Amino acid sequence: MNKDWSILNKLAKRQNEIYHRCAKNAGITDTKFWVLYALCESGGALCQNSICESWCYSKQTVNSAVNSLENEGMIYLEFSEGSKKQKDLKLTEKGEEFCNKHIRQVMLAECNSIMRLDSGERRNFIKTLEKLLAVLEEELSF
Repeated sequence: MNKDWSILNKLAKRQNEIYHRCAKNAGITDTKFWVLYALCESGGALCQNSICESWCYSKQTVNSAVNSLENEGMIYLEFSEGSKKQKDLKLTEKGEEFCNKHIRQVMLAECNSIMRLDSGERRNFIKTLEKLLAVLEEELSF
C-alpha cells in the first residue's frame, strides 16, 4: 500500500473518531448526530432523501435514526411545501435546545479550526481532496 494512502486513511479514521466522540458525548449515535447536524446546517428543514444523498447514508440507516429522533421528541415530520408525498424533517423545541448545546458547539469548533488556515490553504485543501476522491471513484469504477 502506498504510504501516502496509509497516512490519508489514518487521518480519515482520526476525523471519524473525533465526530464519534462528539456523538458519544452528546449521548446519541453517530447517525443521529449527522442527521441533526444536517438539519442545523440546512437551517431547520430537510427531507430524508437529501440527507441520504449528501451524507452518503442508506435510506434504511437514516430512516432508523429519524424514527428514533422523532420518538425522542427531537424532530417532527411535516409535508414539504407543495407536496402531498414528501415530508421534511424539522427540529422541535427540544431538538433546537439539544442542537444548541451539542451540535452547534461542534460546528463552532469546526469553524474556529478551519479559520486557522488562511483562505488559500482552505481552498487548496478542499480542491485537492475533491480531486483525489473523484480520481479514486474513477479508479474504482464508481
